[in-house]
Order: sequence, then C-alpha cells, then structure tokens
Amino acid sequence: MFDAISAQRVRLADQFDGFTDDQWNTLSLCDGWRVRDVAGHLLSILEIPLGKFLLNIAMARGFDRYSDQVAREIGARAPHALVAAFRAKAETRFSPPVVGPIAPLTDLYVHTSDIRRPLGLPSELDPAVLPTILNFVCGGKARGFVPSSRTAELRFEATDIDWSIGSGPLVSGTGEAIMMVATNRKSALADLTGSGATVLTHRLG
Repeated sequence: MFDAISAQRVRLADQFDGFTDDQWNTLSLCDGWRVRDVAGHLLSILEIPLGKFLLNIAMARGFDRYSDQVAREIGARAPHALVAAFRAKAETRFSPPVVGPIAPLTDLYVHTSDIRRPLGLPSELDPAVLPTILNFVCGGKARGFVPSSRTAELRFEATDIDWSIGSGPLVSGTGEAIMMVATNRKSALADLTGSGATVLTHRLG
C-alpha cells in the first residue's frame, strides 16, 4: 500500500506540473475547495506532525474547521512550490491508528478524482490498486469514510476491472465511479447503472 501511495503522489505531481492558473483555481468536488486547496489538504498530513495536527484540531475546536483552514493555507502557495512539495513528500509514510495505510491510500485516490473530474481529465488511477480500495469503501469497514448503511445489501460490480462484492440489487460502473459514489460524490451517480444505483441515489439524498 505504501508503494501505491508513493506512486500515486508522483502521478499527481506530474499532473499538477502542467496545470494553468485557471485549473489550479477550479472548484473541486470537495465543497468549497479549489484544486489547490485539495492539494493543500493532501500535503497537510505529510508536513504537520501528528501530535501537532491533533493539538491544532483542539485549538481550532474541530477537525473539519482545522482541516479547512490548513488546506487553504498550504493551497495558497505558488504552484511550483506545491508540485515540489508533492515530489519531496512522495515517499512519506503515514499510517493512522486502527485503520492503517488503507486510509491515506483511499484519501489520495478519492481526492485525485475530486480534482480531475471537474477538469475533465482522464482517470490515472492504478487499476491494480482499485480493488483494494473498493473492498474497503464498499465492504462495510471504512470507518470515517463510508457509513456501513450506505453500501449494505447491495451488489457492486466494476465494468472495467475484475472486481465485485456484496449481494442484492446491482450497482454497476467503473471502479472509479463506484469509489466516488461510495464516498458520497453524488455527481458520479450518473456513471452508474442497475437497480442498486437507484437505491444508492435515495440513500445519498
């Protein structure tokens, strides 16, 4: 997983390296965050020691508030500095307690799509890694990412990779689209088919 994380950070840095100012300032799928703010969020957990990060959350009176603050602060850096930081931190290992490295791997893959979808860029996610992430987000164990009730009693089948999980009404689509909808990205619902997709639409509200 750590190798997959490093490889995706490098791919993302390569993609960032060619962005225009308009692309950096395009709104991502993360509510209120521009592409550069998502980059800032991904860098924040690599640059700020865990102890300091937790202390800052307490001082800011909440994870969401501090996460938003630091994402915007780091995201305000010049594009070349953001790219350089991604390359410099590509090999950094971060494994949250209990969940482990699947959490930063999933976070990185989801946020990569949060960036590329509004920009109309092709997906550059490793198809060999996606099944691991899909098992996590659709398997009822993704604490902090996906409520188990969202994906319960549904059958998920990817159309572009050899992967499936669950039983019940069918949700069919690309692995990337399933990942995005499982993590509450409603815009990706249009990329899914099957009676289970209708169930998911109602569950997401």
